[in-house]
Amino acid sequence: MTPQDLIPIIPELILVLAGLLVLVVEPFLKADKTANVAIALTALLISGAAAVGLSGREQAAFTDMIVLNDYAVFFKVLFAAAGALTVLMSPRYLEASGRHMGEYYALILFAVVGMDLMAASRDLIAFYVGLELMAVSSYLLAGFLRYQVRSNEAAMKYFLTGAFASAITLYGISLVYGMAGTTNYEQVGATLLAGGDGLGVALATALVLVGMGFKVSMAPFHMWTPDVYQGAPTPVAAFFSVGPKAAGFAAMLMVFLTVFEVSRSTWSVLFIVLAVLTMFVGNAFALTQKNIKRMLAYSSIAHVGYLLAGLGALGRAGTDYFAGEAVLFYLAAYTFMNLGAFGILAYLKTQQPATFSYSLAEFAGLGRRSPWAAVLMGLFMFSLTGMPGTAGFVGKFYLFSSVVKADLAWLAVIAVLFSAVSAYYYLRVIVYMFFREPEVEYATKEPISGPLAASLALSAAAVVVIGLLPSWVLDAAQASFGNFFG
Repeated sequence: MTPQDLIPIIPELILVLAGLLVLVVEPFLKADKTANVAIALTALLISGAAAVGLSGREQAAFTDMIVLNDYAVFFKVLFAAAGALTVLMSPRYLEASGRHMGEYYALILFAVVGMDLMAASRDLIAFYVGLELMAVSSYLLAGFLRYQVRSNEAAMKYFLTGAFASAITLYGISLVYGMAGTTNYEQVGATLLAGGDGLGVALATALVLVGMGFKVSMAPFHMWTPDVYQGAPTPVAAFFSVGPKAAGFAAMLMVFLTVFEVSRSTWSVLFIVLAVLTMFVGNAFALTQKNIKRMLAYSSIAHVGYLLAGLGALGRAGTDYFAGEAVLFYLAAYTFMNLGAFGILAYLKTQQPATFSYSLAEFAGLGRRSPWAAVLMGLFMFSLTGMPGTAGFVGKFYLFSSVVKADLAWLAVIAVLFSAVSAYYYLRVIVYMFFREPEVEYATKEPISGPLAASLALSAAAVVVIGLLPSWVLDAAQASFGNFFG
C-alpha cells in the first residue's frame, strides 16, 4: 500500500474515523446525545463534499481492487445524502423510543462505508467485504429497539435471510474464481468471454443474481422485507429502503456488465422476467395493506421491479447505455421521495410513541391535525405515484423511455400499467388525510424537532427541484455511467 492508495478512499476514511470517534465519545455523554449527532452529520457532509472534490479523477488503488471515478463518486454522494437525512430524522424518534445511543450513529456510518465500497469495488473480494460490512451493520440497526419483540424479530429474519443470501453470493463468486483464476472484474470478464458461455458461467450468474436479489428485495426473494421494515426503527426502515438497495444496484450494474458480459443475453432475460414478477408482487400486496409502513415496504419492492426493467433493457441495448443512466437517475429520485415518506411516519410516531401503529385509519383527519405533515406526505405520495412536476415522474419517464429504446415496448407498457395501479394505494393515503373523519382524535403533543424538520424540508425540496430541473442529476448520471462505459 502506498499513500496514493488512500486518495480514492478519503470519504470512507472520514466516515470510519467519525464512527470510531462516536464510540469513544459515547461513554462520556449522559442523556444529551447532540455531540454524537453532530459528529455523524458532519462526517457525512464532509465525506460527500470530499467525494465531489474527487470527481473527474481516474485512479485505481490497492492493486486495482478499489477505483476512484465518477461512477463511484455519484454513489458516494448519494449514500452520504441518504445517511445524513437518516441521521437528521433519528434523534427525536430514538428519544421517544428510549434508545438514543451513540452506537446507532456509528452503525449508520459503517453501513455507508460498506455501501461506498460496493460501488467503488472492481474486485469480487473487495465487493464482498463491502457487502458484509453493510449487511452486519444493517442487522444490528434492524434490532436496535432490543426491548421490542417486533424489532428482535426483524433483526433475526434479516440476519437469517441475509446470511443465506451472502452464502449464495459467495458460492457464485467461488465458481467465478475457479473458472477465471482471478477476482478482478475486468480480468474475470475477459477470461470468461474467451471461454464462452457455458454451464458453469450460467450457474455462477444465477447464484450471484439470486444472492443480490435478496439484498435489493427482488421477488421471489423479497419475503423478509415487509416484516423487517415494520419491526425496525422507522428511520432505519427509511435507510434500508434506499441505501442498501442503491448499493445493490450499483454493484449489480458493474458486476453484470463486466464480470458476466459473456452471459449478457442470459441475464438480460432473467432481469426482464424478474422485473415483471417483482412489479406484480410489490403492487399486488401493497394494494391490500392497511399498515402504511408495510405498504411502503411492498411499494419499495415494486420500485425494484421498475429498476430491474432498466437492467433488462441495459442487457438488450448493446452499446447504448442510456438505460444505465436512467437507473442511476431513478435511484437518486427514489432516495429523496421515499426518505421523505418515512420521515413523516417517524414524526407521527414521536407524537404518539405508545399508541401510534402506522395504520391507515390513524391518518384520517391528518390534514386538520397537522396540515404541513399532510401536505408533505401528499407530495411524497404524488412523487412515488409518478405525478408530473415531481422527481418520481421524471425518474419513471427516463426509465421507461430507456426500456422502449431497447425495443422492449411491451415491458414499458406493463411497467406503466403497474405504476397506474400503484396510484390507488398511494392516493388512498391522501384521501384519508384530507377527506376522512378520524375515528379517534390524536392530539399533537409537541412541535417537530429541528433536525427532523430539516430532513423533511431537504427531501421535499429535492423532490420538487429534481422534478422541475432534472438536468443536473441526469448530467451527473451521464457523466458517471455513460462516460465510464462509453
